[in-house]
Amino acid sequence: MKLIFAAVRPSMIDRIIGGLEEIENFPGITISDAEGFGRRAVSGHPMEVNPMKSTKQIKIVANEDMVERIVAVLRECGHTGRRGDGIVVVLPIESGFHI
Repeated sequence: MKLIFAAVRPSMIDRIIGGLEEIENFPGITISDAEGFGRRAVSGHPMEVNPMKSTKQIKIVANEDMVERIVAVLRECGHTGRRGDGIVVVLPIESGFHI
């Protein structure tokens, strides 16, 4: 099992959900609001902090065989071509339980 974590522009959520719904047996998604900051290279200031005004945080727990397709949808549907489109991280899950 893997945890797929993504931080994306709020305006891209509907597009991302539409893409994920196309994946057969898609396991589900958790979406929440997030705040934070990222870094970007600026001429003369390579590590200047760039505050994020609004971000959506996505969490998906999926079997390993689905990860590549899910990440592809996140990258394709979350991409605007502008700096700061977001980030996708895939992490291993040691165990998980229904409660």
